[in-house]
Amino acid sequence: MLWYILLATFFASIASLLLAAFSLFWQNFFKKYSFHMVAFAAGALLTTGFLDTMPEAIEASEKSFLTITIFIALFFLIEKVLLGMHHHHPKESEERKLRMPLAFLLFGDALHNFIDGVSIASTFLVSFPLGIVTSAAVFVHEIPHELGDFGILIHLGYERLKVLGFNALTGLGAIFGAVGGFYLGGKIEGLLPIFLSLASANFIYLALSDLIPEVQEKSKGDRSFLTAIFFLLGILFISLLTSFVPE
Repeated sequence: MLWYILLATFFASIASLLLAAFSLFWQNFFKKYSFHMVAFAAGALLTTGFLDTMPEAIEASEKSFLTITIFIALFFLIEKVLLGMHHHHPKESEERKLRMPLAFLLFGDALHNFIDGVSIASTFLVSFPLGIVTSAAVFVHEIPHELGDFGILIHLGYERLKVLGFNALTGLGAIFGAVGGFYLGGKIEGLLPIFLSLASANFIYLALSDLIPEVQEKSKGDRSFLTAIFFLLGILFISLLTSFVPE
């Protein structure tokens, strides 16, 4: 099972990093389509959190509602302290004012990836299909996340290879999270419901506090309809994946 978890984590985090890295060379193409991926990821994360990981967390423990609420509050506090944890595409005027310590940005990204790794591992411990769905949700939201990080680091004056190296380094946090989630969640009784609650809170918080507000802010006029389509496609993607991945 550990090998499946590591493979899924690699695909979801590292592969999405490599895909997003192409934006360093084809920036115009990715600027045109990355916003649609944000809307798609918002729908996918929301569906995974509410329809997949949360029911499993509630089934594992009746206290999971409270645990999920605590984790969401904790994410809010962490995001306020660790600047840059969820930045995607800041406006040009905001970019000019950006003065973000590199250590804060990298630590925030590593922590975010660590949580993704724990989410993937904990859901695989429940069932293989749930692990696949979670990995897919992580993959689609990591692409716009990495695109935003690339933009910030380039704006701060770092060369492209250094930008790629920094993000690859923080991507290792997902591997550590996956290994830790596997050994702790599978062998220490009572931790698996907490990890499932962590995964649910992670997905729901990202969708509601980060991705959806960004989509609402930037979707104007005719773009609003297309944005809604991609949001619904994200919901449909996870719903179909949940239905068709065999038990």
